[in-house]
Amino acid sequence: MPVVSLELKEDVARFVKTKAVRDRTDEATVLKDLVETGFEQRLRELYQEYQEGEISLGYLAEQLGVTTWRAYHLLEERGLRTANV
Repeated sequence: MPVVSLELKEDVARFVKTKAVRDRTDEATVLKDLVETGFEQRLRELYQEYQEGEISLGYLAEQLGVTTWRAYHLLEERGLRTANV
């Protein structure tokens, strides 16, 4: 699994630390959860556009930084329709 290092604004860092204490976990777990939640939200937004015929599956994949084949599987894994017709 890739490891990422990043700098956070002070307010965000305080939020992450507070959430980690409240959730009785570590800051890395809080950040991982936040990033994964953001990814899922973006996938859902793109999926909505895909279902409305505004974008292609290829464009959805490109925006997520994955191959079209992987995007297809991401949708299937979530029980989302893979055809927009």
